[in-house]
Amino acid sequence: MIDIGSFIEDTNAAKTSEEVVRIFCEALKQLGYDRFCYSLITDHPSLGLKAGHGVARNYSSSWMSHYLDNGYEKKDPVPRFCFATTKPFTWDWLTSTQNLAPIQHRIMNEAKEARLLDGAALPIYGANGELAGIGIASSLGGVKPDINLLSKIRAVTLHFHMAYTELEKKEQEGNTSMPVTIHLTMREKEILLWAAEGKSDQIIADIIGISYSGIRFHMNNVFRKFNVNDRTLVIAKAIRHGLILPSYVGIPDKVVSL
Repeated sequence: MIDIGSFIEDTNAAKTSEEVVRIFCEALKQLGYDRFCYSLITDHPSLGLKAGHGVARNYSSSWMSHYLDNGYEKKDPVPRFCFATTKPFTWDWLTSTQNLAPIQHRIMNEAKEARLLDGAALPIYGANGELAGIGIASSLGGVKPDINLLSKIRAVTLHFHMAYTELEKKEQEGNTSMPVTIHLTMREKEILLWAAEGKSDQIIADIIGISYSGIRFHMNNVFRKFNVNDRTLVIAKAIRHGLILPSYVGIPDKVVSL
């Protein structure tokens, strides 16, 4: 079972937000979960970040591609319900007690088919009403997310959020090698959006109708602008800077209580 004290010490000692994500993944595994998706449900002015789905995540690329291709980020009942509660909740509880629309039930059923099992969600409220959220799931199943387990996950999740966002602020304020304001062309944003959905360079070239070498040219320009040379990292940084994946959920029409 996880040692929460050690988790706090390790995340406090982390030097980068990517290191905090790695430590968080290991902690979740010890609690029975191997999949997570951390999202900014509202804009975060305190961090200079726009709302976006999957700021950090390890959901499968096939599920994320399907999810975004179908616009599920605007219909998913999980982030919408985060507006209505401050407590963690399970996906099964949500689907069995709330009056969900057919498309919302479809999203939850398809998530299970994608091996996102025994899911739970944890809303995280920050300054001035800023709202983030983390969805967690098991690819193997068999987890029993009772109140004690959810309380442990909540403690880990809250500290992850604080450690992650604090490092993000420091990286943006102190990294002189990369300006806070980065301009991407429309073509670069288009390519990054497809890349964020798990598409390869060749597939992106086929989709938007330019050559493979053209895709590489634009991607190399993006790498240069962010001063990195890693595809996953440049996508993560573009999301965190609010350059791709726009705001994806509004306040629900009717607020219900947990």
